Amino acid sequence: LTMVAHQTLDRAYNLELLSYLTIIAAGSLIYALSGYLKLMLVALRLPGPPAIPFIGNILMIGDKNVMANDAAKAFSLYGTLIRIWVTIVPAFIVLDPQDLQTILSSRKHTDKTFFYKLLHNFLGNGLITSSGDKWSVHRKLIQPSFHLNILEKFIGTFNDSSQCLLDKFKSAEGEINITDFVNNCVLDILNEAVLGVPVFREDKDLEKSPFRQGKVVMPYRVIRPWLLLNWVYKMTDTAASELNQKKQLDNFTRKMIHIRREAKKSGNLGDRKCLLDYLIDISDQVPDFTEEDIINEACTFMLAGQDSVGAAVAFSFFMLAQNPECQRKCIEEIDNIFDGDSRAPTMRDLREMRYLEQCIKETLRLYPSVPLLARCLGEDVRVGEHNLIAGSHIFVVPYAIHRLPYIYPDPEKFDPDRFLPEEVEKRNPYAFLPFSAGPRNCIGHKFAILEMKTVISKILRHFILHPVEGKQTIQPSFRVTLRATGGLWIRLERREKI
Repeated sequence: LTMVAHQTLDRAYNLELLSYLTIIAAGSLIYALSGYLKLMLVALRLPGPPAIPFIGNILMIGDKNVMANDAAKAFSLYGTLIRIWVTIVPAFIVLDPQDLQTILSSRKHTDKTFFYKLLHNFLGNGLITSSGDKWSVHRKLIQPSFHLNILEKFIGTFNDSSQCLLDKFKSAEGEINITDFVNNCVLDILNEAVLGVPVFREDKDLEKSPFRQGKVVMPYRVIRPWLLLNWVYKMTDTAASELNQKKQLDNFTRKMIHIRREAKKSGNLGDRKCLLDYLIDISDQVPDFTEEDIINEACTFMLAGQDSVGAAVAFSFFMLAQNPECQRKCIEEIDNIFDGDSRAPTMRDLREMRYLEQCIKETLRLYPSVPLLARCLGEDVRVGEHNLIAGSHIFVVPYAIHRLPYIYPDPEKFDPDRFLPEEVEKRNPYAFLPFSAGPRNCIGHKFAILEMKTVISKILRHFILHPVEGKQTIQPSFRVTLRATGGLWIRLERREKI
């Protein structure tokens, strides 16, 4: 009888335990679904592009023409809050600068969406892809390295690489596709400024930098949803190739860390300190900032700075060629600064290039190097009449925001006067986002502007840029950064008087 009683009690206990577990599981499922249902209710009330069942709108990421065909028309078709589908999960595109300021200015919304995890094998886990405490700590540690007093020391590097570009232009002349020329110039700058590989160097082995061959496969994965599952992706040749590429980048950077550490010990760092040196200094002072952290951050600067600045400089050259009056004003401004002197620019010279900066910013308005950003909401946010709940995926599309007609009348027109101080003052600062904005803005945006001014002014001191007949329009192509299908063509004419 005692045994039967025990068995009966055990069965009752197991049944009760199973009931509790079932209730907990059901409660957890209902809680999870309640958030999803809230998202669904908002999404179904919003306009947005047609979606494919179970796939949603993710194929748009793989469409190289998505910016020109869809983003440019987004406001006129759907307004300032747009619903899209990431497979079966609703996400939202926010276009109005006031709403964007609420989201981007808050430290509660600094986490990136899962899309950025797809860049880990390319960029590593650096400032662009990391979130939470790691991002916050690294940002605070690295930010002082981008103070203007330190950036000023890189102007010599910018000038040396610009001189190399000028020499190549002098050899080429005539009609040229400038994209490769400019990309090589920017990579030379980054090799020296970030890694300490001199622009004018005797060790030719270091010219074989693996950063020249960097390739992003994130769009390839997104348009093949099954590859979003890491265990599936890891079995593919693409994953093996991407990991091998990452290994080469890491090994090259590790080699440069060793070289710079040895130079530091022997007191042979030279006159030009690179960003790698500052990262090494941080690591020496903060043990938690490891060598892997140095590698991740250095690779981030190298890869992110390469495509974005390269595109911005090339687009700027092209737009100046298409707008001769704007180019004339830039040349006049530069000639007034240098007055026939062939010297390298100083920080003061670059600051005085105000109209050139307006032209660069207007180019970035029309052709932002990074035309798509994403965030994950840390708490509920009210956008217009709708409440977007915590955890919602938000997409920020500068290419579309920069074409809002109620902010930028005649948005397709190239008009540098939009960036006159009095005009900028009238606009919400979140209406212009080539470098994002708020706590997660691009840490290197001042570096980039100084770099662009140095390169462009060097060329304009020696050449007049003309359009090439039949190649006067841009076909923007989206591949994480913005590029131009068919390249960017200009005709170079040497100036008679320098």
